[in-house]
Amino acid sequence: MRKRYGVMLVMATAMLTGYGNPGPALAVEVSEADLKALQELVIRQQQQLDLQAGQIKALNDRLDGVLGKTGQNTAAIAEKADRQEVESLKSDKLVSSKVPKVDVTLYGQINRAGLWADNGDSSRVYFVDNNFSSTRLGLDAVAAASEWLNVGGKLEYEVISNNSMEVNQLEEDTTASLKLRHADAFVEHATFGKVSLGQGSTSSDGTAERDLSGTTVVSYSAVQDQAGGQKWYDGISAALQASQVKSVIDNMDGLSRRDRIRYDSPVFSGLQLSASAIESGAFDTALSYSRKYGETTVAAALAYALSGDLSKWDDQYDGSVSILLPSGLNFTVAGGFQQFDLADRNDADYWYAKLGYKTQLFSPGITAFAVDYGMWNELELNEDEAQSIGLALVQDIADWGTEFYLVYRLYTLDREGVSADDINTVMSGARVKF
Repeated sequence: MRKRYGVMLVMATAMLTGYGNPGPALAVEVSEADLKALQELVIRQQQQLDLQAGQIKALNDRLDGVLGKTGQNTAAIAEKADRQEVESLKSDKLVSSKVPKVDVTLYGQINRAGLWADNGDSSRVYFVDNNFSSTRLGLDAVAAASEWLNVGGKLEYEVISNNSMEVNQLEEDTTASLKLRHADAFVEHATFGKVSLGQGSTSSDGTAERDLSGTTVVSYSAVQDQAGGQKWYDGISAALQASQVKSVIDNMDGLSRRDRIRYDSPVFSGLQLSASAIESGAFDTALSYSRKYGETTVAAALAYALSGDLSKWDDQYDGSVSILLPSGLNFTVAGGFQQFDLADRNDADYWYAKLGYKTQLFSPGITAFAVDYGMWNELELNEDEAQSIGLALVQDIADWGTEFYLVYRLYTLDREGVSADDINTVMSGARVKF
């Protein structure tokens, strides 16, 4: 900058003195004193400019320092806030494990309904717990021991007041019950499969209930769950029978839940093999299948169970298949066969079929319709034939975790020596999951 002003000073002097000008000199006389004064003025101005430039640089340095510290403080404050938020979320969990690596989940559902039943002699209205999928509360605990190994457990209780499968013409208000469903520990390896020990589902449990209709909250092969406690009425003798709906209708769904040791293989192309051993010499094994073919879903299962001393039958075979098409149309079939080791007892069997349709009529969730029919032969007595037909509607509200449902079901019984009137039932209610 000094060089620039020096050049300017020389040029000004030259112009004033006519130095370097080939033409006539300007008619201006500048004394030596004036020239010196001009030079001093330029020097002072240069000094002031240099001083101002230094002050500006100092201010810029201070500003950069302040902004740098502010940025560091802001980052530190944000990091601290993030840590506090994470800790707050951890502390706000309703259920947590004392062991950091164990994830614990609380889950449950409430399923209440109104049930109307008419056995040809009298009709009643009951306020019940829907036994198709009872009210329950449970805990799941899982620890990832490694990339390939999980260890965990399940504890679940069923809480039922006025079970829909127990109420009848003589007992409109049954005793509330608290029943253990699962007290189960397991070890699961990605390559070698899963071993479970304790109270829980046997291998054959659920094998007669593969159903993709979206209506299982009120309709699947265990149709006795809706009103199994209802007693048959003989219209000719005008007598209420001891026999109930659940005595002559059962979906033979394996060995249910028991204290057992169970093994499940890994899944190979949708196939899974399982087996379990139960007390009293009982044993079961099952083959399950689940797979999608494009937009079509298929679910199926087959099972064999040896009852040991647990039941009046000896051997049982059951299975089910369900297919859901992309259109929402679905088909389900199920069946079972029981063999008795008694000279005067015929074997029992049943078959069940369902036609369903799932669609989204409303934005909140899927609407599912279904019609089903089943026939049960000789479950309670030789030559018995029971039948059932049902119509079901279920509206799912996904954001609420809620399903509203309505179902009509007819039960009939053909028994030698008894003229049993038909039993008509209607049930409507809601299941709320959490």
